[in-house]
Amino acid sequence: MTAAIATVVHAGTPENLPRFLHFIEATCARIEADADTKYALHLAMEEVCTNLIVHGYRGEAAGPIEVAVYDECEKVTIVIRDRAPPFDPVHAPSPDLTSDVEHRPAGGLGLYLVKKVMDEVDYVPDTPSGNVLTLVKRKS
Repeated sequence: MTAAIATVVHAGTPENLPRFLHFIEATCARIEADADTKYALHLAMEEVCTNLIVHGYRGEAAGPIEVAVYDECEKVTIVIRDRAPPFDPVHAPSPDLTSDVEHRPAGGLGLYLVKKVMDEVDYVPDTPSGNVLTLVKRKS
């Protein structure tokens, strides 16, 4: 993989979520991403960072969330590193999509959508640099 074209690190706190979203929007503009790619990258960034902030770092001092973007001719790769307790989104169960909204358990829909809009999702827990989530979106 080539060098990242853009990298950002912020604490995993709610007030930093807009910073992560601005980062991905600015990066999409920089690489002139098409509308489908922009949508997928924005949705993935919002869901993953929200989950890390709300669930990963809950009840503890907020750790860092580092995001690096790699632009290759046919795809865009986002690598997200965190130091929250490991949680594998790749093997998380799919949400119940058949029951009425009032009767289905909350949670899981965001990760389900990330897996649907991204072309590849890979997770490696507890590396020396923390947990590593890699998201790949092929350009349209």
